[in-house]
Amino acid sequence: MSPVVQQLLTLAAVVLGAGSTFSATVLIERTKWRRNLDTRWDDKRLAAYIDHASGMKKALIVCMRLAERHGYSAEWPPINRDAAIAELAATDAERITNWEALFLLGSPKAVVAAQRWNEAIWGFRHLALSEHPDHGEYVQLFETMGRLRNEFYDCARADLGVISGALTPEIGAWLREPPGRDSSAVRGSQGSGAAVPDELGRAAGGNDS
Repeated sequence: MSPVVQQLLTLAAVVLGAGSTFSATVLIERTKWRRNLDTRWDDKRLAAYIDHASGMKKALIVCMRLAERHGYSAEWPPINRDAAIAELAATDAERITNWEALFLLGSPKAVVAAQRWNEAIWGFRHLALSEHPDHGEYVQLFETMGRLRNEFYDCARADLGVISGALTPEIGAWLREPPGRDSSAVRGSQGSGAAVPDELGRAAGGNDS
């Protein structure tokens, strides 16, 4: 083999090696950039989910404090109707801002679940603002809000890649009948105008989510 050919082969090997090194470096850097980008958006999605859930709970707590007028124990300071309306207006402004972030960054399923949870809390809000809320409707709305809250969290966890499993139904069962009492007795006491048993109210107030 002539010296010229050897030099050409050596030069080709050097060029090929340099090209391979360059390609590998570009691929690694691009992968790192994509991973960092995904991590950044994951952080923003997590913040959007947390902010939305926190805003929902703030509104719920105001409604529960208002419900103390009817004998429900919320384990927070009670509030009158005018003050509740003012606080709910403030939570509405916060939730509007939080909703925009969720709508932009959340998964489609999580956005739908958030909307359904929000509608349930609106129903509970109207009930708490009424003068004579029905106890059966109160309990039903609590159970509905717990179930829809879990659905929202399940969708958010799936979007964030949380693989520890779905939330159990018991987490959403906020209201339970007090030990030693049956549901008919509780409803009967409410229908007769008596205050809701403190144990039932405490069960409601002890779960702020």
